[in-house]
Amino acid sequence: MGVKSLVKSLLYAAGLARLWHRWRNHAALTVVMFHRVLPPEDSRFAGANPTYTVTPGELDRYLGFFRRFYSVVSLGDVERAAEGAALPPCPLLITFDDGWQDNAEYALPVLRAHGMPAVLFVATGHVGREDGFWQEEVFDRIAAGAPQDDGWRAADAAVAELQALPAGERARRITALAPRALPRRMADAQELREMQQGGISIGGHGESHEPLTAVPDASAEFLRCRERLAELGLGGARPAFSFPHGRWTPRLVEAARAAGFGLCFTSEAELTPVRALRPDAAIGRVAIGARQAGRADIPGLAFSLLTRAHTAPT
Repeated sequence: MGVKSLVKSLLYAAGLARLWHRWRNHAALTVVMFHRVLPPEDSRFAGANPTYTVTPGELDRYLGFFRRFYSVVSLGDVERAAEGAALPPCPLLITFDDGWQDNAEYALPVLRAHGMPAVLFVATGHVGREDGFWQEEVFDRIAAGAPQDDGWRAADAAVAELQALPAGERARRITALAPRALPRRMADAQELREMQQGGISIGGHGESHEPLTAVPDASAEFLRCRERLAELGLGGARPAFSFPHGRWTPRLVEAARAAGFGLCFTSEAELTPVRALRPDAAIGRVAIGARQAGRADIPGLAFSLLTRAHTAPT
């Protein structure tokens, strides 16, 4: 353990981090972002990108930390706060991106055990699919059969190289990579409805999961996503939205709301002053990925969250 990590651990254990947090972030909304939740024994774990994956045990530890340091709130609480209602001290909203099947299988039971609400943003064009997004499929096909660090580096490099290619050439190269036989990667409609009934609000994450700053017609993408959620009975009258790959502009927020979405969330790693919440503003989120020696690093996570800048949404 390095000196910085040791100092963080000591301050955390002494309770000083919590006291400072309750002073500094008393009136700031923290929104955290998860993606996949997989145990090592699941065959999908070996090829899952570690940047976006936690184990159920790690999620359990994170939720325990949230319970100690924060007032965990629901999407409805945040929506009402954007209209002027109050939030409890140190409010925190839990979110998940993409719509992975493992969220239904592994994340939902942990959330239920803690009695905590959350939001799941779903890429509606991938509901029920056996495969995942092309980036994750490439990562799996390269990383799963190699030593962890080497496989992860090679997989990251391959995804970056393919990202720069035209879609047709990219698809041809991906086809040449041998896939593994794996359980279904994306949640189906029934699983999404069960999660919604279990206290997880469902929102939109685009139709194609492509960056909305790059698609030919972002307005059409918003509408297809919104219509699909309605067809599936998900999200309610005005579901929330998170921008795929974190790519957004103020104009895209306007387009999302014009298509029938409500609160919009980005991947900007910042906290939002509660007084600055508005229905038409984009709200930042902090990705959860603080790990040390292959396990959840709670003191590291604490200081990563507690020291984030407070930025009024635009």
